[in-house]
Amino acid sequence: MLFVKNLLSDGGAAMPYRVNVELKDGAVCQMAKKSFNIFLSLGRVTKFKRSNGWVVVGKDQMRDLEKNSDYPLRADRRAPS
Repeated sequence: MLFVKNLLSDGGAAMPYRVNVELKDGAVCQMAKKSFNIFLSLGRVTKFKRSNGWVVVGKDQMRDLEKNSDYPLRADRRAPS
């Protein structure tokens, strides 16, 4: 659970957007957007709350993770030359 606690905050001074999440182990918590995207991509999220209710992962329609990622999978990390 220490791993979860460390990822719940983005570390900034301002309060980042938080998502209500239920994990596969039954824990319910609020996560920063970056943490939520990581846990979702690792398959550890059972459901999460949107403004219109809870979304069940694998059942309800979700956005494409690659399009909404904070760090695209194919990002070019090299400095411009």
